[in-house]
Amino acid sequence: MISMTEKMIIGLYDEIVKIRQLLEMQVRGSIRKELENILTTKERRIVWALCDGETDTKTIANRTGLSLRAVQITLKDLQDSNFIVAAKRGYPKRQFDYVPSEWRTNKEKEVEESEQGAGDT
Repeated sequence: MISMTEKMIIGLYDEIVKIRQLLEMQVRGSIRKELENILTTKERRIVWALCDGETDTKTIANRTGLSLRAVQITLKDLQDSNFIVAAKRGYPKRQFDYVPSEWRTNKEKEVEESEQGAGDT
């Protein structure tokens, strides 16, 4: 059973998530413009899309067709601009949960569609 304190914390967390989403929606144009300055090729944009904190750099290189070094350079550019963090070494994670649909990989699109379908039931 969830205590009143836990319910309050969950409620606050939900509100913080909503606020973050609203703020990110407001700055999406600015974020996209900044990202486009760094992510100048399709492959670099896929690197961004794959920065989910669970995919390692070697896998990102394999999936994009880029060399490991090219992926590392892209990640360094993103990290220098504070767009990614690497809490776990070699597993980059986007600071902003924003990936334009045309930058997404097929896997990401499938996951998003399945999540939307699950939310409809």
